[in-house]
Amino acid sequence: MGGQGRTRGRGRVKRKEVETEDGWTVVTHGLSNLSIGKDGGKSGCGSEKVAGALPTDVVQGLTAEKLMGDFKKLQERWEDTSMAKQIEEILNMRHCNIDSAVCIGIGSLSRDWAHRWRSLWQLVLFVDVVTRCKSKTRREAGVKTYAQDPAFTPLDVTFLKELDIEVTETGIENHMVETTFVYSPFVDWYLLLPLFLKGKDPLLYVGNEVLDDYTPYGQSQEKKAKLEECNKLGKDFLVVRDRVKLKEFDLHANALNGMVAYWRREEDLEEMKEDMRAKNGEEEGA
Repeated sequence: MGGQGRTRGRGRVKRKEVETEDGWTVVTHGLSNLSIGKDGGKSGCGSEKVAGALPTDVVQGLTAEKLMGDFKKLQERWEDTSMAKQIEEILNMRHCNIDSAVCIGIGSLSRDWAHRWRSLWQLVLFVDVVTRCKSKTRREAGVKTYAQDPAFTPLDVTFLKELDIEVTETGIENHMVETTFVYSPFVDWYLLLPLFLKGKDPLLYVGNEVLDDYTPYGQSQEKKAKLEECNKLGKDFLVVRDRVKLKEFDLHANALNGMVAYWRREEDLEEMKEDMRAKNGEEEGA
């Protein structure tokens, strides 16, 4: 299971964190000291740019239509990758009767920076899983999809709406139920677990590996303060879940490599519910 303490896999790209003013941090690859300021990326004096600030401008001339074109080109390339084939095989073997899906922390798809392609690739995987699950279950009501990231621009919001993805500024965790697919590449553990997964039991999760012991990674004071809670949340999350490590993604190493998929084992869940009902009955009769 993913809960065993381990070193990260060979070849894993070193990740750094993008601090935001919204209270959560996106783990990125090869970026540091990025910020999204409420003053449009400027310093407190209002005149100088913050060193390493996230670009506030979108790509010149980019429109929702052009963004859709970029996205569809990546979708075509995605189909021939080993990761896409693995996901298809896994979904054909697993229960994926989802009715909602949430996408957390993929970053901006339109800002004028090189990493928007990483964000687009991450979106491709999300949409692929949702599409395959919809085709398997043939839900008449469809699958409701949501996305949240403080870096989204108005153009991102417009584009995502064309994909039937509703953007939420806060509270995306309120859309997570037992029949939800949760996708989070890569929000750090000390934020992902207590802010988004606490008290949640999604059917399918794809993102960072979840551990039952984060002690080796709890170096900062902020992480140490959340270590005990996150260890418990990680252990609880892993109890009734199977784990599959996704294959390496060769087309963009920084976008998808190192992710893990978790499925809730329905038979174990039902057994736990039966034990809980039996226990509650004994307590009431005592």
